[in-house]
Amino acid sequence: MGGVHVSVVAVVAVLLSGAAIGTLRLLRGRRAGDTELLPGAWPNTRGTVLSATVQMSHTARARHESPLVFYAYQVDGRMFQGHRVRATGQCTNASEVIARYPAGASVVVYYDPTDPANSALER
Repeated sequence: MGGVHVSVVAVVAVLLSGAAIGTLRLLRGRRAGDTELLPGAWPNTRGTVLSATVQMSHTARARHESPLVFYAYQVDGRMFQGHRVRATGQCTNASEVIARYPAGASVVVYYDPTDPANSALER
């Protein structure tokens, strides 16, 4: 039984070490002068709203509403689809958000230049 416990501890230690190394690499990659990865500096393109609905989820104590907006856009001749409304943080009023993005509407889509599949309608 002691061997099983030791092997679990060893696996957890390896996983935590890997996570720490990955975090350090991510932090080193984002220096103070690196603005191209920050949503506020993302370029934009035109897109079209495919659908917009309020998504509801329930917990034992509360009901939570969030906007679910699907949109299509093109970057360098490649088509993408996204669903994030805000690049940072969450939207406060789902009904107000989807009212701003009716199906078929032309919208501005902000995208990560290093990964154009990563996008948002608002920064």
